[in-house]
Formats: sequence, structure tokens, C-alpha cells
Amino acid sequence: MKNFIPLILAVLLGLAAVLAVGRLLQSRNKAVEKETTVVAVTRDIEAGEVFTVDSIMAKKIPVSARPAQSLFWARSEMVVGQKALRAITQGDYVLMADVGLSGSMADIVGQGEWAVALTVPPGGIARIVQPGDEVAVLGTFKVKSTVESADLARAPEEVDREATLVLFPRVRVLDVGTLSSGGEASAGELILALPPSEAQVLVAAQRKATLTLALRRPGDDVAISRLDTGKVDEETFDKLMNGLKSFEMPEVPGMIKVVTP
Repeated sequence: MKNFIPLILAVLLGLAAVLAVGRLLQSRNKAVEKETTVVAVTRDIEAGEVFTVDSIMAKKIPVSARPAQSLFWARSEMVVGQKALRAITQGDYVLMADVGLSGSMADIVGQGEWAVALTVPPGGIARIVQPGDEVAVLGTFKVKSTVESADLARAPEEVDREATLVLFPRVRVLDVGTLSSGGEASAGELILALPPSEAQVLVAAQRKATLTLALRRPGDDVAISRLDTGKVDEETFDKLMNGLKSFEMPEVPGMIKVVTP
């Protein structure tokens, strides 16, 4: 019997250690998990019913649990006064697709924002973007650069070079225009929400640059400063080749070279 006591104690200590580690990991996960606040309903909502201030509420949830197309509480003003397109159970989320924009488009523009149109080419990310999504807007610009001449007697000359950078790291999409016509791809428009000064930049940038969209994860707070991502220019590609040797095409393309020990 005495021989079993150390074994029993060892098992009990092992179980205690497992439980302690489990609780520690659980507490760390809870501490790391970020929360966001979305729009939910305070009571059952019938299809066709108009949302009121009293019928919606703020609901805090983990960022990882946020349903696609759910509305952030900061945008709750766009829900009030609109019709519900489906029945919603008390406590459930309000999705962008649940809100029938029966009022003016101006009703969904946030306080201190302007709605501005961005013309997008056919295809690309624009095909899958929906109202309520968040996108980044990237621009490729012609940038003038001064190049010293090999002839010291000649003045430096200016040349045009391209640079790509992030203009707007996170922009809310208000509406999506028609991106196809007659079954063929065509340019369309996205309606974006921006502060007035930034709206002016977007309008001007469409004349000076080629703009491209990147779709963001909802509520993602990473890289929201345009300085975080830097720029891509000729120097970027020059540095990519540093330390690399030129590849020699084999006499028989596709043939795998077997190295014998």
C-alpha cells in the first residue's frame, strides 16, 4: 500500500499542474482577445418594421466572433429610420444586408464625413466588395526624380519614376455601383466615406494616379497609419536583387537536376 502512495501523489500533482496551465492559458486568451461593439436589436423586429433609437443597442463581442457585414455601433445612425428586410430576433446582430435604405443615401453618411465616389476598373477586389466593408486605397504615382548626368558639364535632368504607396489605410464603403453591364466587365463606382479634406485628396488622386483597392478584415486596427507600409519604388526592386545570382536556363527546360552525393 505504501508503494502506491507516491504514485497517487504524482498523479494528483500532474492533474493539478494541467489544471493550472489550462487556467493560465485561458486567462491569457481572455486578456489578449480584443472586443468590438456592434449593433443589435433590443426586441424582436418584424420584416418591414422601421428601426428606431429604442429598438437597437450596443453589443460588445470578441473581434473574432464578429459576423461578416455586422454594423459597428459607431455607425448606428445609419440604421435608425430604415426598414428591416428580415425578421430579427431580440439580441441578434443587425447586418448590412438587413437594412433597407428607404431614406436618402445621406442618412448613412457618418458625422463629420462626406460621401465621395471612386471609379474602379473592372475585375479585382471591387467585384467582391459590399456596402459596410472596409478597404485600403493604394495609389501608383509618377514621381519626378533628379538624376545626375555622367557629363559633369551638363545640369542634372528630371525623370519620371513610379512609386506605389497607401493613400487611405482604412475607408468604409457606403455603396457599390454597377460593376458589369450586358455580361461584360466594365468600370463602376464605389461610394466611400471620408472626412472632407481627405475626400478632396481622393478626388484629385483619381486624376493623378492609378488607384487600387485592398479588402481589409472588419475591425482590424493593424496598419491604420499610412506611414506604416512605406512605399514601393525602383529602389525597392533594386534592393530585392541584392545578393541574388543570375539564374542560368538549363539546356533541357523542366528537367530536374539530380545531385549525387
